[in-house]
Amino acid sequence: MPDNRHRLQRIDFIAEAGLIEARPIKHGLNNHSFQVITEQGPYFVRLNAVISGVDRQRESQILALIAPLNISPKVLVNDLQNNVLITEWCRGKLWETQDFQNNRFVKTLADQLNRFHQIDLSGETLFSNSRLDIRLLNYAKNQKNRIKNHINRHIDKLAELGFWENNQYLTHFDLNPRNIIGRQPPMLLDWEFAGLGHPLIDWLIIEYESGQSLEDYYRHHDDNNWLPPLRALIQIMMQIWAK
Repeated sequence: MPDNRHRLQRIDFIAEAGLIEARPIKHGLNNHSFQVITEQGPYFVRLNAVISGVDRQRESQILALIAPLNISPKVLVNDLQNNVLITEWCRGKLWETQDFQNNRFVKTLADQLNRFHQIDLSGETLFSNSRLDIRLLNYAKNQKNRIKNHINRHIDKLAELGFWENNQYLTHFDLNPRNIIGRQPPMLLDWEFAGLGHPLIDWLIIEYESGQSLEDYYRHHDDNNWLPPLRALIQIMMQIWAK
C-alpha cells in the first residue's frame, strides 16, 4: 500500500484535489483499485495491470461511446500512458442474489443494457477480435481434449445457426453482480472485456452469475434457437474464468 499511495500522490488530478486517504477496493484479481478521499470529494481510481484479453485502447473507446448514456460512472481521467483510470465515485450497494428476484430492479437493469446493446460495432476494426468464439478458442488451447471438443461443438453449432454473424453489438462480457451497483438506475462497472458481441451473451452471464432465471428479459433476442448451445458455451466460459 505505501508504494501505491506514493503513486497516487504523483497523479496530477489527485494531487490537485488534495489526497486525504486511499482505501483499497478488493475487487478483481489484477488491477489495484481504490476509493480515494480528497478535499474535493471521493473518486474511484484504478491502477491498470496488464491482463490477457484486455485492450486498453479498445476500453477507452468504449468508455467514450457509453459516456452519454448514463449507464456507468463518469470518466474524469483515462491516462493510457500511465495506466490510470479515474471516475466519479458511484454511491450505492453492489447487487445481490435477491435483487435479481425483484422484477422492478431487473426491469431497470434491462433498460440500462438496452441502451448500449443497440450500439453497432460491426464496422469498427478495433473491436473485431473481441468475439466470444475467438476468446473461447484461445481458452481451449490449455484445456483438456474433452473441454476443447465441447467448446468446438457448440461454436460450430452456433455458426451453423448464423449466430456469430449477428455478433455486431457492444457487449460487456463480465456482468456479474460485483459489476452492477445501485438500483434506480443501476450503474455498470468494469468495461475492460467489453467489445463486439451479442446481447444474449451478457444476459446469459448475468443469469449464470445470479443463479436466477431471467429468460423473460432476453428471449426476444433469440432469433434462431441460439440459446441451448450459447448457454452451454457461457457455462464453460464462466467455469474456465473461475479457475
